[in-house]
Amino acid sequence: MALERRFIVERALTLMDEVGMDGLSTRRLAAELGVKGPSLYWHFKNMQELFNHMAEALLETALPAPDAFPHDWQAWLADGARGIRRAALSHRDGARLLAVSRPPSDSPVIDLAAMVGRLQSEGFRQKEAVATLLGLGRYARGWALYEQAQPGRPADEAFEFGLQAMIAGVALKVPAATQVRGERLRPA
Repeated sequence: MALERRFIVERALTLMDEVGMDGLSTRRLAAELGVKGPSLYWHFKNMQELFNHMAEALLETALPAPDAFPHDWQAWLADGARGIRRAALSHRDGARLLAVSRPPSDSPVIDLAAMVGRLQSEGFRQKEAVATLLGLGRYARGWALYEQAQPGRPADEAFEFGLQAMIAGVALKVPAATQVRGERLRPA
């Protein structure tokens, strides 16, 4: 059977749901796929590279396009953070996976340059845009880690409060971003 990367990643995510991240190994995945372990190394040089592609698959539909929510960078950032949290919670140990992985640099899913460009068009300097994206992404992943470690505790309202507080704080720190075409935007 000819294996494709996408199929391997999907099966790895399914297996992670069954056995958790600690139980996922190339040997176990190869057995699930009906192949020998070394054949996986044709597609992924090591487990970390597989994790990186699994993280990319989790985030594939989680992030809004850079042109979503025209002229409302706050709604765009909030939607992205909510999407990261949803993606992290969509699989057993998904938050851990996102915390220890970095989607491939050539990933069409995470186009950091386009995301930074979106914020720059809204008045952010490059450093501010990068710090904002990293901070909100880390907040969403960290919150999901907490939720997966403490199952059953209601967290939506508290997550949303923290998210809105962070975005409002960004608006205060980046005054140029609160003005678009001469209008002052209301804090989220």
